[in-house]
Amino acid sequence: MLYHSIIIAAYALTAGVIAVQAPNYIKNIDPTTGYWAAGIFFLACALLHDFIMRHVERSRFQRDLLRMRGDLAVAETGLDRFENILGGLAGKDGNMDSFAAEMQMLRKLLKQLSAEQEPPEEEPEVILSAESEVGDSFDFGDEEAPAAPETENSEEQAAAAEGMPNDAEILEIVRSGLQENKVDLYLQPVVRLPQRRTLFYEAFSRIRGPKGEVITPGQYLKVAEGAGLIGTIDNLLLIRCVQLIRRVRQRNSEVGFFVNVSARTLRDTAFFKQFIEFLDQNNDLKDSLILEFAQEEVDKATETVKKGLETLAEMGFSFSMDRVQRLDMDFQQLGAANFRYLKVAAADLLPGGAGLPMNIHPDDLREALLRADIELIASMIEDEDTVIGLLDVEVGFGQGYLFGIPRPPQAEG
Repeated sequence: MLYHSIIIAAYALTAGVIAVQAPNYIKNIDPTTGYWAAGIFFLACALLHDFIMRHVERSRFQRDLLRMRGDLAVAETGLDRFENILGGLAGKDGNMDSFAAEMQMLRKLLKQLSAEQEPPEEEPEVILSAESEVGDSFDFGDEEAPAAPETENSEEQAAAAEGMPNDAEILEIVRSGLQENKVDLYLQPVVRLPQRRTLFYEAFSRIRGPKGEVITPGQYLKVAEGAGLIGTIDNLLLIRCVQLIRRVRQRNSEVGFFVNVSARTLRDTAFFKQFIEFLDQNNDLKDSLILEFAQEEVDKATETVKKGLETLAEMGFSFSMDRVQRLDMDFQQLGAANFRYLKVAAADLLPGGAGLPMNIHPDDLREALLRADIELIASMIEDEDTVIGLLDVEVGFGQGYLFGIPRPPQAEG
């Protein structure tokens, strides 16, 4: 404003000089004419100044508008990216309630990690699943099976040769892995026999150490159990699996996922309650998510756990029983509890094998399971001879290194 006032004052002063001095320079001019000339000069300068300033302001406004449009385009691009990220996490159906439930559960887990329990003096005995010790894989396609499948012993020998960390080091890796989000999801295919078409995957957890080393359940389960961290690992694995299922369902809605639930999670009332609440928020995944429990833990289930399983069954979730050590069960009762799959080591199903205690003839096992709406899955299959033997006893599904080596989800084709 001051700038414009100074310019106008300069114009007015110049016009005044013209009015006073015009008679001195132009002969026979009427003084009134000089004043008119000064007025016209002042008016012309004022109009010219206004025109120039309007042009300058218009140019400045256009520059600001272009800059604002550029900023808006950048902001819209950022919003689109953010929307795509959220859409990917929420799934094709855009279930943001489920995404919010995941974030809420993660916050709870982090709070519980900040108040870690001291390990007890005596560590409880832990029974590991065969699959947990052997390994897991992921494979959407029909890739070649490995020529020489690994074994549990070879894995342990390799770990020993490389200098496996001690319990204290493993516990530190587990704690830092949980806090730094280094718990990875690994999957192993479960195939239909004899076609060998992959219809399911079983999910397991692997924890990455600070140097990139991978800690397997066979290494960390006992230590994590003693430190009270198994429930956290179970819940994080469940979240990862739920996120993966949402992505997979966009192109294959038929594939199912087995998720192991440990004994500690079953016994820990707080964790099991969170587990049920989270699944309730993701009830739309009930056809793709199968919860797997060890036979021994189901047999030892408390009334609280039994009620929790009943709640999950009423929500529509189906169960699988693994680490089966006996088959003298009431299959009808098991099926009524929504157990739809039974995993038995292949060696226990083959003719001439050790076999398992049962109250029916082995030849009637498959028919008894089908009447209860339960599918039999043979686990720990590592060679073709085993497959041939399983086909003779009409086993419908198989799982093991023969059908897939351990792979994380990123390895999908």
